[in-house]
Amino acid sequence: MYTSLRKLVQSNKIDIKTFELLAGHITPVTLSKGTFLIRQGQRCDHIYIIENGFARIFSVINEKETTILFAKENEIITSTYSLFTDSPSNENIEILEDSLLLKIHYGEFSDLCKQHAELFVLYRLLMEKYYLSLEERTLSLQFDSALERYQKLLTQFPYILQRAPLGQIASFLGMSPVTLSRMRAKI
Repeated sequence: MYTSLRKLVQSNKIDIKTFELLAGHITPVTLSKGTFLIRQGQRCDHIYIIENGFARIFSVINEKETTILFAKENEIITSTYSLFTDSPSNENIEILEDSLLLKIHYGEFSDLCKQHAELFVLYRLLMEKYYLSLEERTLSLQFDSALERYQKLLTQFPYILQRAPLGQIASFLGMSPVTLSRMRAKI
């Protein structure tokens, strides 16, 4: 079975029967670098777990592209706004490396959660982690200096520097590529 799914199940102590039931609702999806999983304006009704690969969520507003989140192996990626509101997505999800994703339909997963408390706990923990990462980013953009944001990236998420283009990293940090270059030169 898939490593990312196994890690989620083991860390949340889900019994083997419930695990097998969950696995029966998972569909593997192989995507090439540069593929859009979701485009702004499309509906999203799936949660994806990254088995192998790297992706980003970004929005384009007034012709300005802003990277909101990067996701790597063993992390989920989805358009939460579209998923929770059944509305068109206000963001894009782009695959940055050839990737293998595990896809589960949100409605099916919700039904499984109603039947199996341990899956609801798993869902809650996944969503909490996802939400907290977005809140930490928002607070950092509001209160940290450009240098502090770059230093946090270096210490907490060094893999992003190895896997994402500098322009996308700059937009994630809320700065121009020129400012990012200055930050890199200082450290």
